[in-house]
Amino acid sequence: MSKINYNRRIWLNQETSHYTGSIVCFDGEDLENRGQTLSRYTFVEISDCHGKIRIHRDNNLPLLDFKCKLARMEYELRQFRKSLQDA
Repeated sequence: MSKINYNRRIWLNQETSHYTGSIVCFDGEDLENRGQTLSRYTFVEISDCHGKIRIHRDNNLPLLDFKCKLARMEYELRQFRKSLQDA
């Protein structure tokens, strides 16, 4: 049986908007290739009307390295947001 540690989708636009931007964060275990082996599956997916990107953790990538990657992304997004506020 699958085990979900975290699964959340947030819509990025106002409720009244017709745009479909969202962010999905997922961490859980799933049966690998319909077999009997549980495999951890961790990703962040960001989408908007015109595209989608999924940042996932490969099973060979240490969890600490994946968390550092997310921290770098968070930092850069904050810097970009700050530069837009200053403009």
